[in-house]
Amino acid sequence: MSDANNALAGANATVPDAIEMRSLSLIGVMQAQDGPAALLRSARGQIARVTVGAEVFGVQITAIGEEEVIYTNRWGQSETLSIPGQS
Repeated sequence: MSDANNALAGANATVPDAIEMRSLSLIGVMQAQDGPAALLRSARGQIARVTVGAEVFGVQITAIGEEEVIYTNRWGQSETLSIPGQS
């Protein structure tokens, strides 16, 4: 994550309702040794570290960008999650 994203994450950590608690949410993205990765939070509060191709919470991760994750849901539709405050 860039310094701007780190600052935003820190600010959002103290902002009420910055993350939607009732649906799948993107917490953050990072560059890992095995490529881009992201932290997702499920509607049940579970946290998962994912990479492209991973299947988690009933979706398949198809792309990870600097500020977003694209996934395919169980009905074959592509959807995008963005870091809170970025879109």
